[in-house]
Amino acid sequence: MTLPSTIYSRLLVRHHWFVLAFVVFICITLTIIGLVFTQLPDFSDPRIGWGARGKGTIFSQLMVLRHASERFRLAYEIPLDTSELFGAFAQFVNVTVDQLDENSYRSDILAKHDLWKKKQSNELYDYRNLNESFYDNDIDDKEIFDYNDDDDNENSQSALIYQWHRDRHFDIQNIITKYVDDKLINITVMDFVKNLPQFNRNNYQASRLPFEMLRPYAYLFEEKYRGRSGHDGMIEFYVERTQPTDDLLSLNHLRSICKWETTYKHILSLDNVPSLSLATFVALYSSKNDCKLITADDVEYFRSILHTCLPYYINGYMDVPLSDQFLNRVVLQHQPDYYTYQEQTKAIYTAVRHTCFYKNITRFIFDHFVDKKFINEFQQSKTNTKLSISMIFITNYNIIKYNRTRDQTMCLRRQPYSRKYCQERGCIDDYRNNFIDKSCADNELKLDNCEKYCQCKYQCPNETEQVILLTPILKAPELIEIFAKYFASKRQLSTYKDEFIKLIAFNFANAREKAAMAQIHEDMLLVIIAAALIIGITVCYLRSITIALIIVIGAALSIGVSYFVYRVLYRIPIFPFINLMSAFILIGIGCDDIFVFFDTWDQEKIEWLRKYQDKQQTDNADSLLNHTNIHDIVPSNQKVKPSKLRKPSNAFQSRHRICLFKHPEEIRRLLLREEALIEIMSNTLKHAGSSMFVTSFTTAAAFFTNMLTNISFVQVFGVFTGTCILVYFVITVTAIAAFAVIYEKYIQNIISRICSMRCIDIVNKSSSSKVSKFCRRCTSTCRDFRNYFFGHLMPLLIINLRYIFVLIFFLMGILGFIGIFYYPKLHVPSTQKVAFFLKDNPMEIYEFSMKSQFNGYSKEDKRLFAYPAVSFIFGIHDIDDGYIFDMNDRGHLYLTPIHLHRQTTLEFFKNFITHLGTRKDLFTSNYDLEKDFESFYQLTTDNILITKVVDDRAKLNVSKTNQLNMIKYLRKINKTLIENLISDTVRTIDYKIENDQSDHDDYIDTKLDQINLTLYKISNKQLKHPRKPIIIYSNYRKLFNRTLKRIYKEQIQHSYDFNEIRISINGTLRDVLTEEYQGSALKTAMQCLTGAAGANNVPADFCNKQLTKQRSFNWAVLPDKPSPIDGSVRPFAVMITIRGAHNRTDYDSYNKYYLKIKNFFDPYIKQYAPEHLKHAWFSSPGFAFYGIQRELLVGSYSSLLASLGIALLVLFLTSGNLFIAVYALITITFAIAVSVGIFAILEWELGIVEAIIVIMSVGLSVDFVVHFGVGYIHTDSKDIDCERKKIENHYLLQTSKPDENEHDYKISTWRVTYKEQQVERETRVTESVSRVGSAVFMAAFTTFAAGFSMTLSSLCAFRQMGQFLMTIMLTSWSFAMFFFLPLCAIIGPVGTCGSIPFSRIIKCFKRSSHENSEKKDIDQI
Repeated sequence: MTLPSTIYSRLLVRHHWFVLAFVVFICITLTIIGLVFTQLPDFSDPRIGWGARGKGTIFSQLMVLRHASERFRLAYEIPLDTSELFGAFAQFVNVTVDQLDENSYRSDILAKHDLWKKKQSNELYDYRNLNESFYDNDIDDKEIFDYNDDDDNENSQSALIYQWHRDRHFDIQNIITKYVDDKLINITVMDFVKNLPQFNRNNYQASRLPFEMLRPYAYLFEEKYRGRSGHDGMIEFYVERTQPTDDLLSLNHLRSICKWETTYKHILSLDNVPSLSLATFVALYSSKNDCKLITADDVEYFRSILHTCLPYYINGYMDVPLSDQFLNRVVLQHQPDYYTYQEQTKAIYTAVRHTCFYKNITRFIFDHFVDKKFINEFQQSKTNTKLSISMIFITNYNIIKYNRTRDQTMCLRRQPYSRKYCQERGCIDDYRNNFIDKSCADNELKLDNCEKYCQCKYQCPNETEQVILLTPILKAPELIEIFAKYFASKRQLSTYKDEFIKLIAFNFANAREKAAMAQIHEDMLLVIIAAALIIGITVCYLRSITIALIIVIGAALSIGVSYFVYRVLYRIPIFPFINLMSAFILIGIGCDDIFVFFDTWDQEKIEWLRKYQDKQQTDNADSLLNHTNIHDIVPSNQKVKPSKLRKPSNAFQSRHRICLFKHPEEIRRLLLREEALIEIMSNTLKHAGSSMFVTSFTTAAAFFTNMLTNISFVQVFGVFTGTCILVYFVITVTAIAAFAVIYEKYIQNIISRICSMRCIDIVNKSSSSKVSKFCRRCTSTCRDFRNYFFGHLMPLLIINLRYIFVLIFFLMGILGFIGIFYYPKLHVPSTQKVAFFLKDNPMEIYEFSMKSQFNGYSKEDKRLFAYPAVSFIFGIHDIDDGYIFDMNDRGHLYLTPIHLHRQTTLEFFKNFITHLGTRKDLFTSNYDLEKDFESFYQLTTDNILITKVVDDRAKLNVSKTNQLNMIKYLRKINKTLIENLISDTVRTIDYKIENDQSDHDDYIDTKLDQINLTLYKISNKQLKHPRKPIIIYSNYRKLFNRTLKRIYKEQIQHSYDFNEIRISINGTLRDVLTEEYQGSALKTAMQCLTGAAGANNVPADFCNKQLTKQRSFNWAVLPDKPSPIDGSVRPFAVMITIRGAHNRTDYDSYNKYYLKIKNFFDPYIKQYAPEHLKHAWFSSPGFAFYGIQRELLVGSYSSLLASLGIALLVLFLTSGNLFIAVYALITITFAIAVSVGIFAILEWELGIVEAIIVIMSVGLSVDFVVHFGVGYIHTDSKDIDCERKKIENHYLLQTSKPDENEHDYKISTWRVTYKEQQVERETRVTESVSRVGSAVFMAAFTTFAAGFSMTLSSLCAFRQMGQFLMTIMLTSWSFAMFFFLPLCAIIGPVGTCGSIPFSRIIKCFKRSSHENSEKKDIDQI
């Protein structure tokens, strides 16, 4: 007994109340601090922490890109971009959108310019006869186009766009490029229109939809009002035909859908909101406003329309969004070698009126109201195809129109010209060039009214604009309440059924995740069930309800303290819902420590009584009495019949079933002595403490290995649960150890009297009663059965059937590995969807079944990953040093100068972009990228640089030349220049000398367009003076000076030798000029975006290009904040983006594609990039899910291997035997393989929850092997020697015969040695099972029970965790009992074989240290 152990034991025994109170007080205080002074957990976002953030991860690269984007946007006060990659999308918030275009639903307006309809006739042209002169037919140049198809009223150019395209024959040779699912559409406008579906050309109305009737449903049709599929604007009910042979596209079924549509709206209290269903569409396509009025002819007509439009939908052409905003890039070639990229082009304007394309309504039907199976079969047969599933769509938005005050800054951003700019440039030229809005034209402006014109065009005359506010009617709490009230149970769901259709799934505005988080609060009540099961099991095993309660209390305190450590010390800001599962795990695991502690406590009490008995035996031989256990003392006046169960089964039980004292009071009096309790506590902590520390440390270490993954969700769960386990161990060896003393001193008698469990006194006083006899008999029988089962039966089975057990479980382990890595194989998630409820929940059916059966959702998923936009980043290191658990912590942005002005840099980019176009296996066309880069590269051409040099020289000359010399120079060159100077100066000016107000910058008095002859004559006379040309121009000096400088600068520029300048531009000068010009262009571009363009006289065409979104996307230069010194703008990063050629979404193909890009890009950069660009890297938002998959796969197995390595080390240090450690590792590995193999058979995918399960399996399965291994090694040597002597004596009697020869004697000696070793193994196995078998079984059973309580949850994650706990407990206990122990019985180490003599090593170390110290002392002397 060591001194520190004795001191601590004395503290626990003498001050048990203080220790218990102090520990509880500290735990409660820390818990309160953690809950009150830190942010409470927020479970509204179940996906929080799902990012794989870490060194080299794709998610961290995207975080760096986001940081760079924010740096750029914040520098220029541009609104930040939001992305669902970094958090949950905002739900149930008000959305402001532009007003609905009412004219687009008016037949008279839409028909006015319908070029497909022949004039003075209702007949349509044949699309197939389209030619380049078609658009010239029947065009009236005098008619005014009324249709305004641009939502931006302030910058509306609809009429001009229409006129521009019509005058150019709608650019019918232009190319439409569109990525649709796994297809790339590349078609000319002419071919597109020629292939339009043909309707009845003799009846104009038959081929057009009833536009006015569709107006009430506009907010459901148009995506900008409806929002993305499945978000808070949509409530969807999915119905299926009742009979498998029925057709939903029949009259009776459609009427049933119509009836249920009304019913569902009434349940939701949304009777007055618009809704859509297949029945509603049939009515609308037949010009009926009520689905109850449809007929069989209407159904047949609707079916024929679908069949006519279907080929265009199958080919993907209907996915080209022909709407009022055509958002696809169309390449337009207006002039040779001059291209623009218009994102709102109306090149196929008239096609948007086609029935198959108008407002994308027909495509909306194909996407969301008919399933894939119907579409595939409908191609083959128009009449025999039957529809099985459809949807009822109810909007969740309330439409409110209101006038919104315009923000003046945003208005100026739309209008980059200032009034001053207009005055200085001359607005009359603009007016003559027809750059005028319709609003200005309505004012009938005249040429002489320049001021009024400038004010109309370049300022915001209206301070308000009418917009639409979309407000969610039902939000998450209301929707969840409706779900719980009407649709939660299967019985309720079965009521929504009739003879035609039945409800199978629904989507409540994507409130599935919020409903799951609301369910968490209810499912956490299952902890009470788990606690009740644990209490019941503990009462049965330890026969004490107080010990059972202390397990639950200890778990609660450890969770509270761990929350404090988690929030305050670790400073982890996120607390995902998965952390709540630690309560179940901790309750199950905590029983293991408690059982081991109190089992050891009872054994040490018996051992102390034995020592005390041996001490007293020499003085009083009569002190030995007949007693078998300290818990149940049989009175001396009763006779006990001999029973097989009560016989000691082995030497271990024999030592613990000897005769002790007669009277229980004497036993308690001896045990309650202080020195007795101190020794018992010291020995208990020595034996049980080490075992509990090993199991707690290995389990916690297994959880902490979650940090090896880069997924925050997995990491924080491991950190929190591992902390809980360590804190629980500390509480066990402090508070619970002190409680053991309190229990021994005070509680044991009280509980015995109340519960009749430990009924020593009651049984003695009323031994004749039937109750006392029955109680004593049940208790004794249970104890004896436990001793017999684990002391005799189980060792007997393990030893006798050891070969069979090892073979069976070995094969099971091999099959487990086959199931994991070969078939059926544990796969990574095939989709980013996550199950929150069970599979039969209607919201889960919608998410995992309905979405896969309808093209609308399938296309949305494919758009996220197919043809990913791959970006190559230069100038930024992919270093994410932000706090990995805080998505709001961006860390630092590590920049490297890119020297974009250098010719070597630009040439590299040019060659790199060209090379990208050659890799057709990796990327699609680089045409857009080349054109984007070309527009930037033109800034460095010789002509541009020469022009800049000339301009700079001319400016310098003007600054050094006074007005007089300028006039002399102009007169010398050409006297007509003087006349032009005077004309441009005095034109439209009528100043009076005595009223000179020219010092006022904003003052100007405009009159008729005629010249003041008086000023003209005076100026001519003064300027043409032969000797001293001088002019008194104080009345108009500023305007004159500006005009003079402009004309003088123009003449100076013409006098320069351009060839000489071209030769003078060398490498260094070129780089300097390029840097200046690039900086100027970037500064100008950012002024356009920030609204500062007008005041800085930015060129109009440049800002027009910026503000109409005709700017570069593939070649992006991110400018830094303007310098506070000189205002210069310099780029800090370059992003080159090109569309990838990959169109599959599975992990293996994505992994190959990613590695192919990496193997292409990294060597190319290493070989060809300049030194300052070698830090480049690539990424893509499309790689985000692949990054999660990769981290799940790599991180899970890395953490698993690390856990196994830690377990091996701990087992080796604990047992001190290499063979035991290796056998235990093999056992754990096989147990995990079988468990994970079972999950693979159940078609589990390696998602986040599953990854946590795989990683924590080591920590939960190692405990049992540790206990059995320690028990095997620390078997009592006396028992082993006794059994060895029996074998030796038995065989010595046989080998002592005189007729035995020497050879036989050697064989007999070998046999004796083998038998001795075998009997030692059997003795060790038997004593290991006898010592800890029952405690290990109960520990496994309690954790199994905790897992069982989790399977009652309605949440998928909780149920999966419960199934895992049950499975891993069953497999790990089975393998520990029936594989590890039989393996030890066959080839287990004997004697000191494989053992490391730690005690000798320590003694040698101490001896050498002592000798060294003595030598030092001698040397000092």
